[in-house]
Amino acid sequence: MSLLKKSHGFIMKLAIVFLAIFAAGVSASLTKADTTFLGRQLRVLYLLKNLSEPLQDEDLLALRASFNPETCKDYFNNPETLELFIHEMKRGSLLGREEIFSLFDAKHRYQVKLLFNALMSAKDWSHFMGLSTYIRDKMNHRQFLYAFSTALLHREDCRGIKLPPAYEIIPQMFLTTDVVRRAYQAQMQGKPTLIPMSFTGSVLNPEQRVAYFGEDVGLNAHHAHWHMDFPFWADERKDRAGELFFYMHHQLLARFDAERLSNHLPPVEPLQWEKPIVEGFAPGAVYPGGQEFPVRPDNMFFQNLPERTVADMIEFENRIRDGIDAGMIRDKNGVVVFLNNTEGIDVLGSLIESSTSSLDPRYFGSLHTDAHLLLSRVTDPKGKYGMTPGVMEHFETATRDPAFFRLHKHIDNLFKEHKDRLPPYTYDDLAFPGVRITALKVVGESKASDPNVLVTYFDESYIDLGNAVQGKPVSIRAVVSRLNHEPFKLVATVYSDKNTYAIARVFLAPSKSWFDEDIQLDEARWSMIELDRFPVELRIGSNLITRRSIETSVTASEPLSYPELMKKAKSAFQGESVFEVDTLHRHCGFPHRLLLPQGRHQGMDFKLYVILTDLKTDLHSTFEHPYVMNEIPALSYCGVLDGVFPDIRPMGFPFDRRIIHSNNFQQANTKVIDVTIKNVKYQ
Repeated sequence: MSLLKKSHGFIMKLAIVFLAIFAAGVSASLTKADTTFLGRQLRVLYLLKNLSEPLQDEDLLALRASFNPETCKDYFNNPETLELFIHEMKRGSLLGREEIFSLFDAKHRYQVKLLFNALMSAKDWSHFMGLSTYIRDKMNHRQFLYAFSTALLHREDCRGIKLPPAYEIIPQMFLTTDVVRRAYQAQMQGKPTLIPMSFTGSVLNPEQRVAYFGEDVGLNAHHAHWHMDFPFWADERKDRAGELFFYMHHQLLARFDAERLSNHLPPVEPLQWEKPIVEGFAPGAVYPGGQEFPVRPDNMFFQNLPERTVADMIEFENRIRDGIDAGMIRDKNGVVVFLNNTEGIDVLGSLIESSTSSLDPRYFGSLHTDAHLLLSRVTDPKGKYGMTPGVMEHFETATRDPAFFRLHKHIDNLFKEHKDRLPPYTYDDLAFPGVRITALKVVGESKASDPNVLVTYFDESYIDLGNAVQGKPVSIRAVVSRLNHEPFKLVATVYSDKNTYAIARVFLAPSKSWFDEDIQLDEARWSMIELDRFPVELRIGSNLITRRSIETSVTASEPLSYPELMKKAKSAFQGESVFEVDTLHRHCGFPHRLLLPQGRHQGMDFKLYVILTDLKTDLHSTFEHPYVMNEIPALSYCGVLDGVFPDIRPMGFPFDRRIIHSNNFQQANTKVIDVTIKNVKYQ
């Protein structure tokens, strides 16, 4: 039975249960780790330590010695997946240990899928880890890392286990060449060292102004983890994964354009297949094996690859556009699937992403995957010079290249064409009768803060480089400048003529264009940055709603460093401290310190929107608990790993469709205020 049919009395009971739980200060997802869990957490940390070196942990070596793929088949739900992977390994067809792994290479991806399926098939933890230890030193270490990490994120018996930060497992993929070189020098000298890392480019390159965003290691890790939570090659896809592909990248673009405006740059221009790629890029980075990432000069043109031509890309895109224009496509069996409905964006997202959920990949191609390949290999398309794959061929490094955002702006425009063909929302779609927002403000949590003024600043972050070098352990860390913000809270006064529940949706968008002109609402809607989405209880009369920025549904907290995570797990295992297990922990999530755009030193004007909608109609019918959205970390950009997405509204609602009359759009349940974002010097 849906909440739409629940009685007022039952809703009140739910509220009482919720209040009782949170009055006790206990989260249902947090428990004290027992020795079994801690043992597993430690084994994962030791397994991933110094991946390029042979396994050294005695317990893991003993587990590997006891694992025999020939006699363990009964402990796998699908033993044929194990047999197939072991067969490929024994015949020597797997990627070499020191070769460069690329998920965008079909052969490499096939091997990853074989291992992933085998790991997921293990019936219990011991055989999952037994297989992992058995093959760790027998295959390419980055390929192993990707398959193992993705399986760990999806296995139920691994929930709550934390992976070290991606940028500390293989630091080379996230750091510049000079930092890695200095780390080796420090290791040879055997002295603790702090190494400052600069962003790529120079003052001669305008894109350098926003390098702090695209090269942020937390953003890189989020992008990589999102694609592990929703692997496009997996046989089983999560709920609304295609729509999430659209929305997560759409939000990255909205943030990137806001950063550009903060730094007096125009919004990013989309790439075109037959026009030059204006901005070049020099990654200044090396692969773990020491090979350098290739440099792309300015104004290069897309080139044909042996497996895909530029003409192919144009033809596939034209077919997608024809489907958008027609409001329908046909699947591989000729069955018509309509797009002009709420579910159409999910269908289109899977098709453009080129996932296994694409209705006809042979006809519509692999637009997203092949576009990454064409960009990555543009400097050596035929492999004539044996150049390594570019940064666009790895989710960990792709956002470092400004062309990533130009490519995704091009793809985002396809989604906008689809959304612009949908009818605008009606009064009934937007209204919440009897609910009115009477006052709204944002307040910094420091006493000196001015109302409706948000503050950002740059501070320093430290990255452990223990896995970048070999030999006797020495404390070597990189120091990176990063964008951060002061904590703030949203305060709203809401009048309601009934006892009910609502979903509050919070968005932010720049007020002025690059030309310093007011941005009209129908234009601004596509630049909306979602800051939060959360349920609230409303009582008859006036309600005061307070929401702290740290509670946002968008971001993930800062991960513990590799040494910190190891130290905490060891201490708890020895009974010296408590290690809390969060079974709902997600590695995917926008870095919390990047919640706000940079703004400007003198202040930059933004519009803040809050929209209240009826939770009884917006919450998926499978949920009875009105506060379920608060229990799912990083929900807005990262969705859910299990079950269905709780909010049935389209992602980005109500700004995902055309707004013809702004006066009709901003009803009593919607409030907009002017806010200023100031970027101050780090103190």
